[in-house]
Amino acid sequence: MRSQRGTMMVEALIAVSVFTLLGAAVLSGSTATRSASTRAEHAAVAENIARNQLETILAAPYQDPPYSYTPISTPPGYAVTADALELVVNDTNVATIVVIVTLKGEPVLTLGSVRTKAP
Repeated sequence: MRSQRGTMMVEALIAVSVFTLLGAAVLSGSTATRSASTRAEHAAVAENIARNQLETILAAPYQDPPYSYTPISTPPGYAVTADALELVVNDTNVATIVVIVTLKGEPVLTLGSVRTKAP
């Protein structure tokens, strides 16, 4: 009878250990999924901000590089900068537009485009 009690106790401890490990694995997977989902959401918001900033720039008159554009409004925590840089040294007829979106000061997305001065 004593050996059966000891065996049952060992079986119970093994079962509790297995369920604890399974619970930890499920929780870890859930956390990783949530983290990936958050990163994807931040990337989508940053892409939307960058595209809106670029559309605003392309709708405005051409500015000779170097030039810093006025940033559009962004959701809380996000910021955007947009600069026109010379594509070719001493040629202000062609500019590289660089748009950088940050979240809490950390870069999330950089978008580039080329713009030319209308003849």
